[in-house]
Amino acid sequence: MNQSFFHLTFVFVFIGFFVVRAIAQVKTYRERGRVEYKEGNWHKGLRLVTGLPVVALFFGYMFYPPLLSWAEFELPQWAQWLGVVLGIVSVVLISWIHWALGVNFSSVLHIRDEHTLVTHGPYQWVRHPMYTTLFIYTFANYLLTKNWLIGSLFFVPYLVIVIWRVNNEEQMMLEKFGEQYQDYMKRTGRFLPKII
Repeated sequence: MNQSFFHLTFVFVFIGFFVVRAIAQVKTYRERGRVEYKEGNWHKGLRLVTGLPVVALFFGYMFYPPLLSWAEFELPQWAQWLGVVLGIVSVVLISWIHWALGVNFSSVLHIRDEHTLVTHGPYQWVRHPMYTTLFIYTFANYLLTKNWLIGSLFFVPYLVIVIWRVNNEEQMMLEKFGEQYQDYMKRTGRFLPKII
């Protein structure tokens, strides 16, 4: 099959993912109330500095794929079809996650005045389904584009952020919800459902 189909799928998955996240961010911003941020400005700045070049390259690749042709590699077509499936699944999952989170979502660690512990939707099985979904999305991009640079541009910084952030996030939730969050941790997996 022509590579243009997989490129178009990459573009639509990117747009779908971006739109879902943007809508959630706007909704949260409008209804957030008083917020106590748990990350400093340097964290936001670091994400901005590392994120802007990634987004610029993504857009460059979307509109002119030969820009990064030097980073392409051979991949069987079944693997690219797997990328199609994973890309669609990632958009469905991120939509479900944002529906479950409602106004509790933020790209920055925070606690709202009326913050609630979300334990429905995917959160009934997994404490951090958004991180898992972002990894699925990243892997889908890698397969769809057959491009190691596109695959690693998002994966490497994202992995560093998750490693640093997940413990801080869980500590923040323990401080806010105490025993309720401890019980929740016992019955859920961190990134994948817990196998009993």
